[in-house]
Amino acid sequence: MTTNGLERLLKLDGAYNVRDIGGYETITGEIVQNGRLFRADGLHQLSARDQELILGLGVRTIIDLRFGDETAAKKDVFAERQEVHYYNISLVNPATTRLVDIRSLGDMYKILLDNSGPLLAEVFSRIAETEEGLLFHCSAGKDRTGVVAALLLDLAGVPRETIVSDYAETETNLAPIIDELLKDRPAEMSIEEYRAFMGSAPENMEIMLDHLYSVYGGAEQYLITNGLRTEEIETLRGRLLEG
Repeated sequence: MTTNGLERLLKLDGAYNVRDIGGYETITGEIVQNGRLFRADGLHQLSARDQELILGLGVRTIIDLRFGDETAAKKDVFAERQEVHYYNISLVNPATTRLVDIRSLGDMYKILLDNSGPLLAEVFSRIAETEEGLLFHCSAGKDRTGVVAALLLDLAGVPRETIVSDYAETETNLAPIIDELLKDRPAEMSIEEYRAFMGSAPENMEIMLDHLYSVYGGAEQYLITNGLRTEEIETLRGRLLEG
């Protein structure tokens, strides 16, 4: 199943992985709304044209999933713009997690689910309360952003294979800037180790989804377990699906 990634990818000067998560068909035949929710990599290098394009799409809320060192070193261009609501909800940075049982990015995503439930619930609460366009991002738009996107699409009822394909698109989108991303390698990781963690192989998302369902029963139950209210879940579905 194709995800028609090129149709949703925004052509920008300063970011390479900004895309609409709309347009996907759900298991019941509904369609995820276009132009409401966007996933992205770092926004620190956006040109004035890029910024106006994003604002022109109706985006009025930015959720920055990065931690303090990242936001200080590479400031989100929207952080102080009056036109948008900017929230920094710092999720665990998978690239710097050093545990002996981690064999893949998929293992990191499992740890993110297990350890950052209340923070993820906060992200989803913000999405539920936002009536206009919203964009969420991290540094590469792959790991933290990928987990949030997968949970959103699962909540909408998008088939598993589509969620996996949406995740896998990142590797293609980031290919032009892989050398730049490698400059952010943590000192304790070798270049070879870090390069392995810069991809978005489909099996990583498969591992995360297996864990999501075997441990929590899917995105809805996961979010409720971590504090999201039932009415927020219903509001989220309304934000996600076309009327």
